[in-house]
Amino acid sequence: MDDVVKRLATHLRWNKKSKDVVGGIFRACPPAAEKDIIATEQRLNFNLPETLRKIYLRVANGGFGPGYGVMGVEGGFMDDLGHTVADLFEVYRQPDPEDPTWEWPERFLPICHWGCVVYSAIDCSRNPAPVYFVDVGVKEPNEPMESIIKFHKPSIEVWLNDWLDGKDLWHEVWG
Repeated sequence: MDDVVKRLATHLRWNKKSKDVVGGIFRACPPAAEKDIIATEQRLNFNLPETLRKIYLRVANGGFGPGYGVMGVEGGFMDDLGHTVADLFEVYRQPDPEDPTWEWPERFLPICHWGCVVYSAIDCSRNPAPVYFVDVGVKEPNEPMESIIKFHKPSIEVWLNDWLDGKDLWHEVWG
């Protein structure tokens, strides 16, 4: 766990900016304050995985990583609609009156935006927290939630290490 936190810190020390999937530039945010982590965990009603918590507190409050970037907690990096991880979690946990089968998993935290309402999400009910791709835009009414969720990596540590190693995480799932 601490290895990937240290690797990310070193990477961001030398590479303060990241490129998104279309070549736009985004920058890592300063680390979060403990009070913002606590407020986020209270909103979520569960704790963040230890690695993600350490990254937010010690390295950056989002604004790094693959796709359009890892989103942060309050005061940190947001997706294109202005959502932090807690904001988007709360939006997705709401029922959809047009789709009775819409039921966002209880501790499924969207952390990285890929565009077109595709996110990487981590299952915070498990340790280590596995990473999934979720393509919200293709959810058809009355289809099961599993139709939009694809397993990607066994943990956030593996996911981040693979990104730091230069692996094309998008291509691994979507070809």
